[in-house]
Amino acid sequence: MIRRKLALRSRPVLDSWIITVIIAEVADQETIQTDEARRPGDNLTHRLLHAAAEVFAEKGYERAGVAEIARRAGVTTGAIYSRYGGKAELLLEAVDHHVPDSIDNILNGGSAASPPTEVLSSLGDHLLDPLDGGHALFLEAVVAARRDPDLADRLRRRVEDVDRRLGKLVDEATTEGLTDPGLDEQSVVRLAHAIGFGMLLTRSMGLELPAAENWHEVINRVITGLAGPPTGETATAGDPT
Repeated sequence: MIRRKLALRSRPVLDSWIITVIIAEVADQETIQTDEARRPGDNLTHRLLHAAAEVFAEKGYERAGVAEIARRAGVTTGAIYSRYGGKAELLLEAVDHHVPDSIDNILNGGSAASPPTEVLSSLGDHLLDPLDGGHALFLEAVVAARRDPDLADRLRRRVEDVDRRLGKLVDEATTEGLTDPGLDEQSVVRLAHAIGFGMLLTRSMGLELPAAENWHEVINRVITGLAGPPTGETATAGDPT
């Protein structure tokens, strides 16, 4: 009897909680729809990630709040949590959002018809593309990941995904005889990452970038060097050239 009375008393509380959740969800949807109508042609995802980038850049990952991001985007926090799992995912999505479409397209196989060494060369060229603050966001993610295991895991998985795609390009280049089969694939991929991360640091420190034509020549020299010595020649230390 006591259990039955407790159950009857708790039921209204449970019903009230369910109704509150439903009202909140409806309010979120109405906020999104109203906001979208008020800003025709503006994409909600773009607004959320742009606002996130601003807040992360101004306050850093640890001090950035989802509520502040939602306020700047003109939506409720519920609208953010319905799309992203939390700050870690939101930061990395903001980083991806600021990666030039040209690089993302190449990594996703947009240049599949071109020789793999040309694809690698194109990736190197595009490291000079405007990032609109993307370099600072990525470095913020790297620093914050040292203290946030969830962010570190998500970031590592994304970099490993890029590793696989770069490794596929290197493997194709080796199969086609464009790179030396004696070179370790992982080492070549790490070299590519070192060049890319180095350019991110260069940008974040405000250092002068090289002229596009000069950078292109250096990148091509590096890629050509991966092919090894010309057929019939052997390179030995101390040989005169």
